Amino acid sequence: MRIEVFLIKAGKIKNQDLIKIQNLVGDISDEDLRHVDCYVSDHLGIFIPSVGFCENAITPSHTHPSYLFVVYFTKEQSFINDNIELPDKHYLVSVIEPEIPHEEKPLETFKRYIAIFISKETFEGIYKEYSKEQLSQQLVWEQFVVGHEIMIYIKKFMFEFENKILGYKTILDALAKIIGHCLVRNFLNIDNKTDFVTEKFEFDSIIDFMHQHFGQKITIAELAKKINMSESHFIRVFKKETGVSPMDYLIRIRIEKAKKLLRIGTKNITEVSLFCGFGSTSHFSSSFTKHTGFSPSEYQNVYSVN
Repeated sequence: MRIEVFLIKAGKIKNQDLIKIQNLVGDISDEDLRHVDCYVSDHLGIFIPSVGFCENAITPSHTHPSYLFVVYFTKEQSFINDNIELPDKHYLVSVIEPEIPHEEKPLETFKRYIAIFISKETFEGIYKEYSKEQLSQQLVWEQFVVGHEIMIYIKKFMFEFENKILGYKTILDALAKIIGHCLVRNFLNIDNKTDFVTEKFEFDSIIDFMHQHFGQKITIAELAKKINMSESHFIRVFKKETGVSPMDYLIRIRIEKAKKLLRIGTKNITEVSLFCGFGSTSHFSSSFTKHTGFSPSEYQNVYSVN
């Protein structure tokens, strides 16, 4: 039973989900998304580069039928040069309207961000609730700032899509509208108090840092310094928030990235080990077996999508 359930999760994108993705993104295949984590409903899709570039994103002069909002975890990750002020506990967002040709410039290493696609009908319907006038300008990477509360809804959307608990489709539709309202309110600079959900921002930023730099050497001292805590206090509070130690959490992230790479099959086990930040293949193999119940080679043989 465990293998059967996991095969569904580990395989290629299901046809019904790929159709939803294509309705939002345009002409795209599951191969284009092999490096990307995808969460999608009829009205909204969330895409996060996980272990490499989105092949569709780097296609020259491609377009989408939906509104695209790109949420950057830090200002330095932005592909756009701009002097916009980014307050503490906020994220920079760039938006482009449907059918505008664009492309992502591939750099030496991919940048982790959240791409939110909202169908034209859904976004413009929400916008009309705030303004009876049409959008007064062409949106081509216009920038604005959003508060941390949007991450609460994004992560809930991801959870519902992954776990598919009874009623999840209705919840996904509701969350799509909530996320849309958050984006419109911030785009129009409508007062939106967010203090009640910002207390965990620091640890969310640490987890985002782990996802972006999972292949590099990361130390407790480095993480604690980022949020001005002593190492001992950081370990204690992190474990209280997540249920595991910082290094155990990092290893879980690395294992998830490794599973995705093994399924893709473009790297051998040694390459996957090094790419995901393990000091040796033996350490990778023992950690992988501990977390999944399979050796890397067994996992690749069973779950490879190639």
